[in-house]
Amino acid sequence: MIDNKFSVMKFISRHKLLFVCLIVAWIIGMIITVMLISRSTHTKMKLQRMSHPLIHPLQHNRLPPASSFKMVKALRYCNPPADIALGQEGKAPVNGSLEFVAVVIRHGDRAPLRPIRNQSIISCGTQNSPLLLKYLKTLKHLRGSAKHLFPFTTFPLYPAEKHCTSSQMTLVGAHQHLMVGHALQRAYIDDHALLDKNWTSDHIKLYSTIYSRTFQSAVAFLFGFLPSFNITNIKIIPSPDTRFCMTEYYCKCPLLEHLQTLMDKKMRRLLHSHPAVVHLLQRLSPIVKSNPNHSDITAPLAMFDSLMGYVCHGSHLPCIPGTSDCVTFEHVRNLIAYLDWEGRQFVRDSTHTKTALLKMQGFFIHLVNNMKNFINGKSAARFMLYSGHDVTLEPLSTALGIDDGSMIPYASRIIFEMYSHAVNNNIQYALKVLYNGKDVTKYTSFCKLYFKDSFKKLDRASEYGICPFETFRKFVEEEYILALRATSFAAACNSFHVTSDPFDVKYSSYVEGSYKI
Repeated sequence: MIDNKFSVMKFISRHKLLFVCLIVAWIIGMIITVMLISRSTHTKMKLQRMSHPLIHPLQHNRLPPASSFKMVKALRYCNPPADIALGQEGKAPVNGSLEFVAVVIRHGDRAPLRPIRNQSIISCGTQNSPLLLKYLKTLKHLRGSAKHLFPFTTFPLYPAEKHCTSSQMTLVGAHQHLMVGHALQRAYIDDHALLDKNWTSDHIKLYSTIYSRTFQSAVAFLFGFLPSFNITNIKIIPSPDTRFCMTEYYCKCPLLEHLQTLMDKKMRRLLHSHPAVVHLLQRLSPIVKSNPNHSDITAPLAMFDSLMGYVCHGSHLPCIPGTSDCVTFEHVRNLIAYLDWEGRQFVRDSTHTKTALLKMQGFFIHLVNNMKNFINGKSAARFMLYSGHDVTLEPLSTALGIDDGSMIPYASRIIFEMYSHAVNNNIQYALKVLYNGKDVTKYTSFCKLYFKDSFKKLDRASEYGICPFETFRKFVEEEYILALRATSFAAACNSFHVTSDPFDVKYSSYVEGSYKI
């Protein structure tokens, strides 16, 4: 026994350093363990304080990670500022000079059109960026300097910095258009000198519908785009409606109301053919509504708009307090799948196409006249901006023949670029059309045949992706009316017969009114 004790003591004396290191490591390990437990408890308490009791951050109502494949379609619609980049804008054809640009935008991210559950605690702010901070700092000092912008003077120059007020644009939306404007500045101003720092109101023409979100989108875009931002030089002309018809002659079209009735009937039929979607809307409506007494959300697009208020701002999806009744992201995905399918049903629908042609004729006439005035030296304006809605870009894309049925993302853009180039010592003008950075010129209805013929003849125009301006002009001023099978716009707008449909009465509750988003 004594020998064993002696052997142990001898072993310890020989390895003192080893035992000291083991004891020190054990002590350090205990300290780290205590710190981690403390930090975990603190984090848990912090999350509990941050989480509102009405949100119910349960596992099944959380959003997937932004990098998840499941989020691709939803985030494409949300169009996060970090994802906005320059596309094929400003890619000039060989020996071509950029002369004129017209940009049609959808407003940026906004809160849902109707109140939703937990809306007051959804964050509608955005991460800081140097451009965003500069924008806010500049515009805060410009309060009271925009009195000349009537009738937009009742609107703030920029959106609220944190809150999600129903139908109002968010700071995320402003950030989106700052990024769009900044990207196009590189393409058109840095690379092509479309405008210089001494620009005046004679060089640009600006139009906006009379909504705060389209006005604020225009201001944010211009802040990112213009070589120098001078609020006193900015004059924004109000549009009488969302389609920029610009004159009463093109704004007044009795047939449109009739065609919209036919479109609504088709939407009801499509929805009725999917009883699972009807059931989904009935199930989600009481969860999403901010007040039980509010009307039910019975239209797929209205429900989608409400749910994207959570998804686009990274919030938990809503639950009914005290229950397990929650919206899940699978519900959102099912709704998106249905709306994508519904959109595809209208792509080649004759009523849908005719509606779009009638809606956008005034815009096309206005655009072509401004291009012709520039070519003929009657106007110095080289840049035009139309700030509108998805109900602006959707019929525009349909009339152009480039609509694929997909929903229009926030801060989307359709751009018309006009180039001049020399052909046998003569100046000719060509057009390019782009949608969210993608050159879609050869897919447009007015240029398809031209590209087909050019390809057969091995014409270089097809290689450069340009379309003669004259082709576009003839489409707008001559062929447009022929496509409507009429002798004039007024004649086309008054040639219809109203019919009734018993289906309209039975299923009218499934379609809500016009939803400008």
